[in-house]
Amino acid sequence: MVRAAASVARAASACTRASRAQPSRSVQTDAAAPSSPAPAPDQPTFVSRSQREHEAAYKALLEKVQQRRIQRYNAEVFEKLGSTQNRHTTFQPHHNISRPPTPVSVTASHLVAAGAHLGHSKANTHRASLPLIYGTRAGLSYIDIRQTLPALRRAAQVLKGVVERDGRVVFVGSLKGTEKAVFENAKRLGENGYGVTKWLPGTISNAREVFKWCAVPQPKVTEEEQRAYEKRRGGRPGRPLTPQKVTPLSFKPDLLVLLSPTLNEHAIREATQNEVPTIGITDTNLDPRIVTYAIPANDDSPRAVELIAGILGMAGKDGLAAKEARCVSTPSFLASTRNLPSLVSQAQAGSSGAAVPRRTAGPVERGGSRCSSSRSATRRSSSI
Repeated sequence: MVRAAASVARAASACTRASRAQPSRSVQTDAAAPSSPAPAPDQPTFVSRSQREHEAAYKALLEKVQQRRIQRYNAEVFEKLGSTQNRHTTFQPHHNISRPPTPVSVTASHLVAAGAHLGHSKANTHRASLPLIYGTRAGLSYIDIRQTLPALRRAAQVLKGVVERDGRVVFVGSLKGTEKAVFENAKRLGENGYGVTKWLPGTISNAREVFKWCAVPQPKVTEEEQRAYEKRRGGRPGRPLTPQKVTPLSFKPDLLVLLSPTLNEHAIREATQNEVPTIGITDTNLDPRIVTYAIPANDDSPRAVELIAGILGMAGKDGLAAKEARCVSTPSFLASTRNLPSLVSQAQAGSSGAAVPRRTAGPVERGGSRCSSSRSATRRSSSI
C-alpha cells in the first residue's frame, strides 16, 4: 500500500511538472513568431498630405479641362449661328507669342484687351506726352489708342524695310516676364535679329573693348603691306605688323527696338550718340522724343509688350521673306558685291578691246542689301 501510494504521488508530481513546463514552451514559440501582428482588414490606410494635395490638384485640372471643352464646344456651336465671340476672336494672352497679329490685321480691340491704353497716374504724366492722352479717370491717364495704332504700323513698316535691306535689328526688353517674347521675335528675323534682356553699357560706343574676346583677326601680313608701313614711318622699320592683331567687331545695329525704355537708358544714350534709329514703347511718364519712332502704349504690362513685340516681329518676318525672294531672283554671278567692280571692268574691256584698270572693291555699306547693289549693277551691265 505504501509503495502504491508513493507511485501515485510520483505520477502526480510528474503531471504537475509537465503542466508547469507547457506554458514555457508556448512562450518560446510566441517569441520566435513575428512581433507585429497582421493588420485587420477593416483598418484604414494612411494617406500623406502631399498625396492628398496631388489628388486635389489633379481633380482641379480635370475640372478645368472639362470647362475648356465646354467653352470650345459652345463657341463652335454659336459660331455657326453668327456669333461674333468665337474661338478666333477671343483674346488669349499666349497667342501674343505663338501667333501674334500682323501689322495689317491688328485692331484697337487687340490693344485694349492687352491693356496697352493704361497709363500712369496724372501726377506722373510727362508734359510732352499730353497730346497722346485721351483723358483721365480716377487719377489715371488713358492713352489714345487712335494714335497708338498708326504709330505701331509706321514702326512695323520701318522695321520691315530695315530687314529687307539686310540690316541688323536688336530687341532690348528688360521687363520681367517678357524674356520669351524678346527671343522668339528676334528668332523670327533670322540672322538679322538679335535679342537681349540686359543691355551691356558700351555695346555700341565701346565695342572695341566689349567685343575684344570675339574680334576677327586680320589676314596674314604681306611684304608689300610691311614696306608700305615702313614707308609711312619715313623708312624706319619700327614694330613689324603682326597677323595676331585684332580689329574691333563692327557691331553697330541698324535699328534698336526698346520694349522698356525706362530700364535701358544706356542703350538710348549710346544709340543717340552713334546715330542709330530707335523704336520704343513710350508711356505717359516718358518723353516720346527720346526715341526715333515712339509707340505710345503701356510699357509696364507684359501682355502689351508681348503684343507689340509680336507685331514688330511679324513685320520683320515679312521683310526677311521679301529679302530672300529678291535674292533668289538675282543671278548667281551678281550675288556678291565684292566682285561687281571687276565684272564691270571685264565687261568694258571685252567690249572695247582695251585694257581697263581694275578698281578695288570698297566695303559694303552697313545696313545695305547685297541684292540691292546687285540690282544697280545689273542696270549698269545691261547699259554696257
